[in-house]
Amino acid sequence: MDVQKEIQKVIDSLVDDFARIRTGRASPELIENVKVNAYGSDMVLKSIATISVSDVRSLLVQPWDKSLVENVSKALLSSNLGLSASVEGDAVRVSVPDLNEERRQEYVKVMKDRAELARVGVRNVRQKAMKEIESLKEAGLSEDDAKRQKEDVEKEVKQANEQIAELMKSKEEELMTV
Repeated sequence: MDVQKEIQKVIDSLVDDFARIRTGRASPELIENVKVNAYGSDMVLKSIATISVSDVRSLLVQPWDKSLVENVSKALLSSNLGLSASVEGDAVRVSVPDLNEERRQEYVKVMKDRAELARVGVRNVRQKAMKEIESLKEAGLSEDDAKRQKEDVEKEVKQANEQIAELMKSKEEELMTV
């Protein structure tokens, strides 16, 4: 088991989750996974359109198939993200409203919950690695090698937890900045 790779997957997932938490600034990550009814099935927005930042408070969504403009607009309005969308020719402009203090506090709570889930993921990777080391020890791994491997795992876990804390701190600052 490659502990570093498994922990990196958890960290990458957290970074991805944090990117989807709205900060009042327009970012394509906010809407790229919105489901749009296209060609008889639900597809993620990023697979049917180009999403670009037009200014700090708005995004421009340009579907590759111009017949999907209305569907994209409807999907964005019903996405429960608190965004407004308006059709402009063959594109959709998405406005990102300012966040009030109460909404910022809610997003901080969501961010902390997601960070806790990441910590749990790191602990699960640690637990799995420790069990694997124990089974290797029973299969003939020396006591010293087992101890060294356990120390390496602990070092990786400590680094991951520090990285999660740093990500949390920067996201909280970003969320609370007006």
